[in-house]
Amino acid sequence: MDVKSDLDRNAIGHLLAASGADAWGVAANDPALPLAPPLPRAISILMRLRPEALVGVSNGPTSAYLAEYERLNAALSEASAALAGALKAHGHETLAVPPTGSSEGAFAHKTAATRAGLGWIGKTALFVSAEFGPAVRLATIFTDLDLSPGDAVTTSRCATCAVCVDACPAGAGRDVDWTAGMARSELFDHEACRRQLDSFGMPAQICGICIAVCPLTQNEKPVRS
Repeated sequence: MDVKSDLDRNAIGHLLAASGADAWGVAANDPALPLAPPLPRAISILMRLRPEALVGVSNGPTSAYLAEYERLNAALSEASAALAGALKAHGHETLAVPPTGSSEGAFAHKTAATRAGLGWIGKTALFVSAEFGPAVRLATIFTDLDLSPGDAVTTSRCATCAVCVDACPAGAGRDVDWTAGMARSELFDHEACRRQLDSFGMPAQICGICIAVCPLTQNEKPVRS
C-alpha cells in the first residue's frame, strides 16, 4: 500500500481539532501565492482569540490582548508542527510558515486563507472570518498532498460597514472594498498604523482596536451606514 494514501482530509481535520484549530481549509497554490514555496497545496489553519482577551481593546491594546496574541502564535506553531510531522511521516513534502509572518517581504497567511474560502479581507486590511470576524490568527502549511481546495473568496463581504475605519486612531483604513489581488496600500496606510502601534509601546503587530470593534467579532451583523 502506498503510505501516502493513509493521510486523508478526515484525519487532518481530527489532528487539527485536537491541536486547537477552530477552522481550516485548503488553497490551491496555482497561480502561485506571493512568496509561496513551489508546493501545490496550502493548508490554512485558523484559531480565534478568546473573547475575554479583547475586553477594553476598543480603547487601545491591553496586556491581556498581548498575552493572547502570543498564546495563539505558540498554539499555531505547535499545530503546524504536528501537521507537518504527520505529512512528512506519510512521505509528503511540506513546509510550515510561522504564524507571525505578516510584515512586508513575508508570506501573508491571509492570502492562503481567502483562497481556501475561510473569509475575506476587511477595510483595515485584516483577514475577516464570517464566523469569528477579524479576531483570529492564521498559519499556513504547504504540501504536495493532493487535497481538494476550497472555493476562493475574491471580494469583500463588509458591504457598507466601516466601523473599523471609523475606530482607527491612526486613520489608516481607506474605506475601500477589497478584491483579490489588490495591493494593501489601496486599502490601508500601513505606515500610519505602524506609527500608532509604536505610540502604544506594544510589540504586537496589530493594536487590536479594529479587531475589537468589528460587529462580527461581537457576533453581530455588520453595521450599515
